[in-house]
Amino acid sequence: MGHFRYSLVVAALIAAGSATSAQAQKFQFPPPPVTPVPAAIAVPDYSAWYLRGDIAWSLFEDPDMSQQGVAFSSEDIDDAFSLGGGFGYYFSDSIRGDVTVDHRFESDVEGVNSQSGARIETNLSSTAVLANLYFDFGGRDYITPYLGAGLGFSYNDTGSEANVDLAAAAMAGVSFSIHDGFLFDAGYRFLYLGDAETSGSGAAAALSIDDVYAHELRVGFRYELN
Repeated sequence: MGHFRYSLVVAALIAAGSATSAQAQKFQFPPPPVTPVPAAIAVPDYSAWYLRGDIAWSLFEDPDMSQQGVAFSSEDIDDAFSLGGGFGYYFSDSIRGDVTVDHRFESDVEGVNSQSGARIETNLSSTAVLANLYFDFGGRDYITPYLGAGLGFSYNDTGSEANVDLAAAAMAGVSFSIHDGFLFDAGYRFLYLGDAETSGSGAAAALSIDDVYAHELRVGFRYELN
């Protein structure tokens, strides 16, 4: 009888140990916490900086000319060729800005003194430095229309006298993507160049050439720096 009781105790201990071992095998530690990975930052599909070069044909409006307070009539400035360049920056996919320097080569200026009837002739060349801001429509697709405005200064030279004055511009145009960052640009610019003057010499009094405006037809290229 004692052996029987001993066998029951041993069997019970073995069964309890087996159950504990089975429970231990079923138990698993919880998985470690997952650290969230920050989302990738979107990279703009545009290059920040660009270079530009332009040529233009400037058609001047008739200026206001005077000599010692006497107004002129039949004022005229011949058309002129312009050459320039600059560098710019894309602030977003639609907004960009650039700084340009353009030189308009020498053109003849003439007018008739309304008091003496004398026809006075001189020449004028001008360099404009402008800071410009543009809005590109359509997200810089293959063909991108744009509008722009600029403000800066002009250096107007008549040969005998030179002066610096305010310059301003309004632009409209369209750019065409050619290949790998090269764009062809064609547009119109209305340009204000301020005033110019000649120096007096001998019996000839100084000549004032005020409110010089030009309508410019421009073509050029832009190169986006990667």
